[in-house]
Amino acid sequence: MTIEERVKRYFDLASMPQNLPYDKSGFLRELNITEDDIFNYQKKLKDEVSMKPTEKRDILIKQVIKPLLKKYGFSTGGSDWRRETEDAYIFIHLQNSHFNDIVTGAHFCFHISASKKDKIKEKLSNQWMYNQFTTELKSFNFLPYCGLLSPYYWGDWYQIDGYKDYLPTDTPIEDICSQIGEDFDKYVLPELSVVQSYEDFLDLRTQKLKRYEEKEIRLLQFYRAVQVSTTAYGESVFPSLVNRRKELGLNIDDITSHLEWLDICMEQHYLTKRNAKELAIKAAKEEPV
Repeated sequence: MTIEERVKRYFDLASMPQNLPYDKSGFLRELNITEDDIFNYQKKLKDEVSMKPTEKRDILIKQVIKPLLKKYGFSTGGSDWRRETEDAYIFIHLQNSHFNDIVTGAHFCFHISASKKDKIKEKLSNQWMYNQFTTELKSFNFLPYCGLLSPYYWGDWYQIDGYKDYLPTDTPIEDICSQIGEDFDKYVLPELSVVQSYEDFLDLRTQKLKRYEEKEIRLLQFYRAVQVSTTAYGESVFPSLVNRRKELGLNIDDITSHLEWLDICMEQHYLTKRNAKELAIKAAKEEPV
């Protein structure tokens, strides 16, 4: 095998479930490669990506999100947008993570909230901060299954690219714009467009937050907890996973009803090869401590 073929084999082995998170130096000796070989291969792939994750995010915002917000009556400026109603403002604020790079990917979220005109504090662009614990929603609250099956979901944030199985990914910008554009044009903005007062927004917020009581949403929340447990922390978090299952009111029949969704969750994680079904079923059978 060539050096590159051996390096590819290294990454295959290093990302296998049985090898996480253990020392992988033995693979280097077995395959007769060095840390420099590993670094150079990762660098080669990074240099080949079509554009940085943050550049894709910027294209999405400029070419898709801003025109859609304008179409639905939001004034645009910087990372804040608003629409005036009879007694309130509806705000959408774009928040970017401070840790975006090619390894982590680009993480960003949209805060959606409302303020009564006579309760405005400071300038309008700061209102989203005051609304975080009172009237806030996120864009995922509007999506099917609260966005938990979205290919760009990362804990109530959008994620573009980032490493998977220790190597960079490169999602076509057309796919990103199509999916997230649909999120807003089909789900988020049509519902916001019918809000004509502060009370309308509060009613909408109550309706959206109530969705988390639905069994399918609770099940997906559990699958997401399993996903994190299996890839980031191993089975040491098993007791908390069992307790989480109890908190969500799920039983063995619920857990096994949509295991294909757990596969989707795992495909979206930064380590994709772990089969989490065994752990999910085990947590479904175990009684909380």
